[in-house]
Amino acid sequence: RETGGIERVQICRSHYQAPIMTQSYISIGSNIDAIKNIAIAKRELNNIFTCTYSDNFYSEAEGFRGKDFINLVAGFKTSLDPINLTKTLKSLEKKIGRDINQKGMRDRVIDLDLILFGDLIMKDQGIELPSSDIEDYLFILEPLAQIAEKEVHPVFNISFGEMLKEKLK
Repeated sequence: RETGGIERVQICRSHYQAPIMTQSYISIGSNIDAIKNIAIAKRELNNIFTCTYSDNFYSEAEGFRGKDFINLVAGFKTSLDPINLTKTLKSLEKKIGRDINQKGMRDRVIDLDLILFGDLIMKDQGIELPSSDIEDYLFILEPLAQIAEKEVHPVFNISFGEMLKEKLK
């Protein structure tokens, strides 16, 4: 009997596969009690992932009149798929205090958006990867280039460092 148990464990171990971990990047932004809410967001993210953060970047509200924003990017590896990762981020936003009225171009307590998921290219279920915000907004590209300078945009096949240089020309 003992031998059978040991063999079963060995068989189970031989079939065990570690979860696939995908390097992901999210943008973080706030313009309502921004310092406090970004600190809370970082604490919550650090409870789930091992994150690398860019510096804070300050920008004016775009597309509406509002307080200035603090923006940054976080990078981490995850075994979650993009849909479940996005659900996790939206759940964190709600926990931190974002409500359904804070959609679109307006003031917000916190904004956590998936902008890159490995080299995945997709547009499904409201998720666009890589996010077009990377090329559209300097407040996304600049912090991304700070922590992922040599990583390559999956569509444009150019590093984020090079994208930033081109945008600043």
